[in-house]
Amino acid sequence: MPSEELRQKILLNKEKKEMALLPGRLGGLEVMGYVSDDEVPSWVSDSLREFRSVVVEPHVRIGGDSGGPRLDEWHLGLLRSAQIAERFFCSTGMRNFPWVDCRVSGGNWIRSIRDVLGGDLYFLSHEKNSLVVIFEEEYEYIGFSRHAPGSGGAQVVGPGTGSR
Repeated sequence: MPSEELRQKILLNKEKKEMALLPGRLGGLEVMGYVSDDEVPSWVSDSLREFRSVVVEPHVRIGGDSGGPRLDEWHLGLLRSAQIAERFFCSTGMRNFPWVDCRVSGGNWIRSIRDVLGGDLYFLSHEKNSLVVIFEEEYEYIGFSRHAPGSGGAQVVGPGTGSR
């Protein structure tokens, strides 16, 4: 067995274990399943590539020293402005299970997502027509958002706190 194939099998087994534990770790959310990158529209990967480039200016930002509740509200405001609400997909950081299908079932879910999945997060509306990307930088959080081409939505400029 080639070493790359072995690495892939080891990674798959590790991620299957992580996937099984994730529902119990995400407070305030019900995990409805997982979605592969193949099930996500191509405009999403194009947007992610663009947002990762150093050329694109963030749509919103907030200082990294912002307290928990203020940071929670900033995240929630950005999601609301992009019409991402009760049901959505969120990036997992896993190669084999890159998106988790979530349904909000309680409070403090945004903090739970940050605690479990980290500061760099991608949120895709359940209809797959609106994307929010948040990166945790050294001294700040920066946010981007976009609607699907042809969906009639304009680029979203985020919540009042920290928007440009």
